Amino acid sequence: MLKQRIITALVLLPLAMALLFYPGLKVFSLILVPIFGVIAWEWSRLLQTNVLIKTLFIVIVLLALGGVYYWLNQREFFDSPVIPVNWTEIHPFKLLMVSVMVWIVAFVLILLYPRAGRVWLRGPWLRALFGLVFLVGAWLAIVMIRSTDIVQNHYYGGWLLLLMFVVIWGADVGAYVFGKTLGKHKLAPVVSPNKTWEGAIGGLVTATVLSTLAAYFIGLSFSLAWFALLAVILVVVSVIGDLFESMLKRQANIKDSSQILPGHGGLLDRLDSTLSVAPFFVVALLIVEHGFSLSL
Repeated sequence: MLKQRIITALVLLPLAMALLFYPGLKVFSLILVPIFGVIAWEWSRLLQTNVLIKTLFIVIVLLALGGVYYWLNQREFFDSPVIPVNWTEIHPFKLLMVSVMVWIVAFVLILLYPRAGRVWLRGPWLRALFGLVFLVGAWLAIVMIRSTDIVQNHYYGGWLLLLMFVVIWGADVGAYVFGKTLGKHKLAPVVSPNKTWEGAIGGLVTATVLSTLAAYFIGLSFSLAWFALLAVILVVVSVIGDLFESMLKRQANIKDSSQILPGHGGLLDRLDSTLSVAPFFVVALLIVEHGFSLSL
């Protein structure tokens, strides 16, 4: 298993790096669509329903992604990616705020599991709605992060995405190491019995230190102190994303979302934290740049 994980990581890492930095924004956005289509297929396995509804869910996700892409393209966002000052009042940018708020709801559901699960996990529709909002919101967030200052510096948005992944990977690695060596107190025993408070705190410290160091070398357009605080928030959000998928997998009685990545499970297993972190990250960036005036 470990050998498979290492081989898969060695193959995927250069491909991921090339995707982050090489393509133009339009090509980058299009490449993400089939990737998110695969994640939608994996999410459909968590719905515990028939093939027709699963297929319908995948089609709706792809149509929603296509609709957002069409909207951005019609407004020449890919040629001149300028975010308006009143971004919270314009579709589909407000989808980011919707995604953030739905993730807050997901956190509450994690806290209430399994008591509330008898209600909201009874049918596939609410889980499908969560999946739709999370997947489309994360796709848009990743595209917007990649677009940051792309006219002045083609690579800056790629570095920001890499910085986001350093936060997520640092949290995962730190949680694994500290959890294995020091873990005694269960973080969420009903949802994910292997996670501990010691691992979570270790992941928080590891991710914050590593990502702040990475931010220093990247040269952010905002202060490192502000980013260190943001990193702490993002680590907490990454844990929520991980726990929410674990909760759905536990309910569906499956170990991995798929076996598409040898030794790693599915794309959703590797990117569950990304789905939660990306909207929070880009909203934080937009607030720093443009301020905040919400009008839903």
